[in-house]
Amino acid sequence: MRHLLLLAAVLALAACGTGAAEDGPDVSGEWQLRAGTAGGAALPQPPGSTATVEFTEDRASGVAFCNRFFAPYELDGSSLSVGDVGSTMMACEPDVMAAESAYLTALAAVDTAAVDGAELVLSGEGVELRFGPVPTVPDSPLADTRWVLESLVDGETASSVQGEPTLHLGAEGTAEFTTSCNGTAGNWRLDGDRVTVEAGVSTLVGCDPSAQIQDEQVVAVLTAGATVAIDGDRLTLTTPDGRGLVYRAEG
Repeated sequence: MRHLLLLAAVLALAACGTGAAEDGPDVSGEWQLRAGTAGGAALPQPPGSTATVEFTEDRASGVAFCNRFFAPYELDGSSLSVGDVGSTMMACEPDVMAAESAYLTALAAVDTAAVDGAELVLSGEGVELRFGPVPTVPDSPLADTRWVLESLVDGETASSVQGEPTLHLGAEGTAEFTTSCNGTAGNWRLDGDRVTVEAGVSTLVGCDPSAQIQDEQVVAVLTAGATVAIDGDRLTLTTPDGRGLVYRAEG
């Protein structure tokens, strides 16, 4: 079952934040939650998922165990306020969703920022969140990496995928990819920042209706000359019409 991941846009950012306010802590950069408490209880942190926050000049954003979030913020000295939060809306396991709700509620309640050694500490009434720097992940090479499909993108809407479709672009120019129900072998080429897969032999298994859209989009994007963007272990392929595929490098 495909879960729509509706990108909730923040239409106006009335507040303008800065990563390092005068005489205040430097909160700029991306931080990963290490521990948190709210109302005297530890915040849940489900295994296999993480929560982060990143402060740039105009907004705070990050991952809340399941979904990405973004919000305006103000930093005046050590006083921090986070505005209305927008987020994607992908459905995850119940324990992950519960952790996400607790984290975002705590984040909205903070009013003070401080740096304690290598940690960023955000606190408020009954709330404390401790973050460490997010470990740097080197960009995975486009070629000879086994990429696993994580989501389909269509303009400002993305959806989760069925199964674990993969993509492998060999350094010698061969290509192999799977959709949800078929596998294809062929060749690929890179023209500037655009990659094109030339499909060759493919299996011809019929897809059920719920998987057909995924099957068609994977083939369409890979063969259309999509723009390549690699950020750490994430590969995003985007066509001029706004359709795209987001892969992660298999660890």
